[in-house]
Amino acid sequence: MHSIMKPKRKHGLQPNHILLIGFLAIILIGSLLLSLPLAQNQNVSLSYLDALFISTSAVCVTGLVTVDVALTFSLFGRTIIGLLILLGGLGFASIVISFSLLLGMNIGIGKRTLIKEAYNLTSMQGTLRVVRAVAIAGFAFQALGTLVEFFIFRSTYAPSAAFGHALFNTISAFNNAGFDLMGEYKSLTDYRTHLGMNLTTSFLIILGGSGFFVLADVFRNRRWSKLSMHSKIVLTMNLVLLAGGTLFFALEERLDLLSSFFQSATARTAGFNTVDIGSFSQAGLLFMMGLMFIGASPGSTGGGIKTTTTFTLFLSLSSLMFRREPAAFKRKVGNESILKAFQVLLLSSFLVSGGSFLLLLIEEERFSFISVLFETVSAFATVGLSTGITPELGSLSKGVIMIIMFAGRVGPITIATSLKAKPSHLSHVEEQVFIG
Repeated sequence: MHSIMKPKRKHGLQPNHILLIGFLAIILIGSLLLSLPLAQNQNVSLSYLDALFISTSAVCVTGLVTVDVALTFSLFGRTIIGLLILLGGLGFASIVISFSLLLGMNIGIGKRTLIKEAYNLTSMQGTLRVVRAVAIAGFAFQALGTLVEFFIFRSTYAPSAAFGHALFNTISAFNNAGFDLMGEYKSLTDYRTHLGMNLTTSFLIILGGSGFFVLADVFRNRRWSKLSMHSKIVLTMNLVLLAGGTLFFALEERLDLLSSFFQSATARTAGFNTVDIGSFSQAGLLFMMGLMFIGASPGSTGGGIKTTTTFTLFLSLSSLMFRREPAAFKRKVGNESILKAFQVLLLSSFLVSGGSFLLLLIEEERFSFISVLFETVSAFATVGLSTGITPELGSLSKGVIMIIMFAGRVGPITIATSLKAKPSHLSHVEEQVFIG
C-alpha cells in the first residue's frame, strides 16, 4: 500500500510583503546612521527616537521633523538624509531592479511582479522600461534643478555651500519631501518674493508629483489627442487643483499671486512653504488639508489618495446623479477601478481619523483639533506641512505619526492586502443589501 505524497506549498513572501520589509529596512538602517556621532553637529544630543522619526520622514518623503535639520546634523548626516529621500522617492522596488541591471543580473518574474505591485501597473509588460524611465528622468530633472538653484543660492552662500543647498533642495523638491537646510524651521520663507526659486521649486514638485508614466507619455506623444486617458486625467486634475488653490489662497489668505501659486503647488504633497502656515485661517487650513489629502498622482514620488482616485470618485458620483455611464475623454472607467477608488478613500479616511483620534487622546488636548487633524493629514499624504506642533509631540505621538507616514508612503491598499488571510474557496448565495 503506497501513500500518496502531497506536493508542498510554497510560502514565499508576496510582493507587497517585500515592499513593506524593504522600506522598513531602509528606515532602520537610516536611523542607525543618523544616530552616529559623525552624523550630528558638535554639542548636539539626538535621541534614537528622533533619529528614527527623521529617517522615517525622509524615506517616506514627508518632511515632518522633530528637530532642526540644519542645526542638528553635520554634512555626513545631511548627506544621509538626502540619500534616504532619494531612495524613498525612487522606491524599494526600483532600487532592487536598478542594482540588478547594473550588476548584469537576470530580471525574473518575481522582480517584475515587485515593480508591478509598487507602481500599480495593470500588467508586467514594460516593467523594465518603467524602471529605466524613472531613473533617467529623475536624474535629468534633478541635475537641471541643481544647476538652476546653484546660481540662486550663490548670491547668498559660498560656492560649496550654494551647491550643497541647491542639491539638497532639488532632491527634496523633486521627490516631494519638503526637507530644507534653511534652519529655524523657516523652509523657503526667505525666498517668498524670489521668482526663480518659487518657479523652479514648483516646477520640480509638479514634475515629481505627476508620475513618471505621465512624463514618459508626454515626452513620447507630445499631442493631447495621442495621450493616454491616465495622462489626460492627471494633467487635467493638476491644472484644476493648481488654479483652484492659487485662487483660494489669494482670496482667503490675501497672499500675493506668486505665494498663492507656490503654496497651491507645494500643499499637494511637497511640504515647502514661503509663508507661515500657522497664521492661516481655519478655512485656509481645511482647504489645504483637502489638497494634501488628494495628493499627487500614481507612479510619482508623492502621497495622498492620488489625483486619479479623486477623479474616478467624482466621475462615479456624477454618473449616479445624471444617470450616465462613468466615462471621460471618450473612454469608460471600469467598475473595478471605481470599487478600488472607494476602497482607497475608505481606508485613507479610517487611517486619518483613527490617527487624529489617537493623537488627541495621547496629547490630552495640548493642541487644537484643527492642528492635530492637519498634522495627521500631512503625515498620511507625505506632505510635511505643519502648524508647528511636530517638535512638541510626545514619544507616543511621534510613534503614531511615524506609522501614519509609513502607511501613507507604501499605500493603504498595500497595507490592507498584506494583512489578509488565505482566500476562501467557499461559495455563498448572493443576497441584496439595502444601501442608503
